[in-house]
Amino acid sequence: MLAKCIGTGMCLTLLYCVQLAQAQSDDDSNQNITVRFFPDTQQADTCGYGNSSNALTFTTQDIPIISNCFNFADLFGGNETTGFVNQTRNSVGSFPSGYEPGIHWELRNKDLFDPSANYSKALYRQSVPNPSDKLYEPGHYADRLVTVYGGANCTERDPNNDEGLLPWYGWACWSEGEGSCGTLPYNVVSFRISPGFDKENSKGKCWDFAEYGAATLYLPSLRTVVAAFAGVLVVVSLAV
Repeated sequence: MLAKCIGTGMCLTLLYCVQLAQAQSDDDSNQNITVRFFPDTQQADTCGYGNSSNALTFTTQDIPIISNCFNFADLFGGNETTGFVNQTRNSVGSFPSGYEPGIHWELRNKDLFDPSANYSKALYRQSVPNPSDKLYEPGHYADRLVTVYGGANCTERDPNNDEGLLPWYGWACWSEGEGSCGTLPYNVVSFRISPGFDKENSKGKCWDFAEYGAATLYLPSLRTVVAAFAGVLVVVSLAV
């Protein structure tokens, strides 16, 4: 859960307790999250998990310690089909044997990447098959948050206009088995994988291709919620 720790009159840090380091139900965690990307020329009916296996695909089983940004062209235009973002230095405490804090990721169909194409459609899937608790049903807060951007390094900066800003879009819910699709008003330049919101204390409805940022008419202050994950310190136990 998310909490502020106050000591000697000062706020020590924003704490995020890792669910992976605790006993969990069979429903919780270790469910793949998959994000697929399609060029704007792709037919709309292919934006579903069951009939989009040939799309550019990013997937991971891990819940990150802190958020991590991936630049789209560097990732799919690179040489690797698997990788690991080591986040050990962002954590303290002990972890289960064999658990490495971070993000093990895998790419599929990267050979189909076209650097000249406009990838403006995205499919998000984070689903629990046959959930035993309503908290793991579609529409409830999930273990990971995905946000996509039109600027490099997960920023709102318009790459075609130095003074312009673009909205960013996010998913934070457990999805249906076929996932949730969204069409962006720009080419995807970067995306971020973050730990999910605090399920007990989060207010309002979780995101399902929600639009936020300074370029929208929504609450721009919510940008800080995602940005905060970049500086989160994760602890398993804390002695005061």
